[in-house]
Amino acid sequence: MNCTIMRTSTHSSLSWDPLLAALLALLLGLLALAAGSAHGATADPIVTSVIMKPDSLLAKFREGPMRGVEEIVFAARALNPTDGHWYANFGYYAHDPDRKAYAEGTKLYRLDLRTRELTTLLADARGGVRDPQVSYDGKKILFSYRPGGTEQYHLYEMDVAAVHRATADSKPIGARTPRPRKSNGKEHADEAPALRQLTSGPYDDIEAAYLPDGGIVFVSSRCKRWVNCWLTQVAVLHRCDADGSNIRALSSNNEHDNTPWPLPDGRILYTRWEYVDRSQVHFHHLWAANPDGTAQMTWFGNLHPGITMIDAKPIAGTDKIVATFSPGHGQREHDGVITVVDPKGGPDAKEFARSISK
Repeated sequence: MNCTIMRTSTHSSLSWDPLLAALLALLLGLLALAAGSAHGATADPIVTSVIMKPDSLLAKFREGPMRGVEEIVFAARALNPTDGHWYANFGYYAHDPDRKAYAEGTKLYRLDLRTRELTTLLADARGGVRDPQVSYDGKKILFSYRPGGTEQYHLYEMDVAAVHRATADSKPIGARTPRPRKSNGKEHADEAPALRQLTSGPYDDIEAAYLPDGGIVFVSSRCKRWVNCWLTQVAVLHRCDADGSNIRALSSNNEHDNTPWPLPDGRILYTRWEYVDRSQVHFHHLWAANPDGTAQMTWFGNLHPGITMIDAKPIAGTDKIVATFSPGHGQREHDGVITVVDPKGGPDAKEFARSISK
């Protein structure tokens, strides 16, 4: 499951760590609730009651620096049932093109934190939605989407105003599975007018984030590489303009880059699987680069093997970041421990990384 928050304010009255733990509890509950829904199962009443409980950690979360948050957007999708690698979730396997690294079944949701109403924005019984992000002005939702019957994830945008109009009229955007059509080399969704396809082609474009200059950073299999010690495809840093044009590579890594996100100083924070004259399974830590791909350098953890640091994002109003520390060579869908990292100790000070979940 991937999640992002819509319409936030910046009041500050409580420490961040318990609030991050509160958000984690909420997301875990949503994951259990939505995973069953993506497969057509009934929501677990115990999970639902935890999410809806008025005196829960969510209530504390909304009283702190994130006071004013109204909605959360998140995606649920079926998982690869046979491969536990953190990166095995797109494309196909080298030994058998008919063996896919993705599974079928997905929904994009909006959760109203005040009313606890869960709204389906897009549903596709054979497709996949992942990595939703909300634009800085709150008007668009950016995500990767593989429509049912197709094989590649591409970048899409959803117009928030159109979504609100459709759901207000009781006509969910995802009530029907969009049928891709091609125009000028791009595929478009006929039956979902709020959707706009940005990228296309025989490649997978995933884990996108908006950049302050209006561009989009993401990782893509356009590098045409395969994991050297496994059978799945590689995706590395790319960027494009706001309309999906002018795609160019930012990285020449021979293994995966993952989950890029802009830092307050303008650089891009991301995970790099370091595979140059090193162990093939021990070094996947946090790196930073300029938005044009120059000045790539370690950010944290590169001298400490045996953990995958991923999904890193800055904590507003501080120099710290929060990330998932996934054990060993990384777990399926980045499963791991939520960790806060303070960079003041330098790029290899382990004591400045503190777990806030179990």
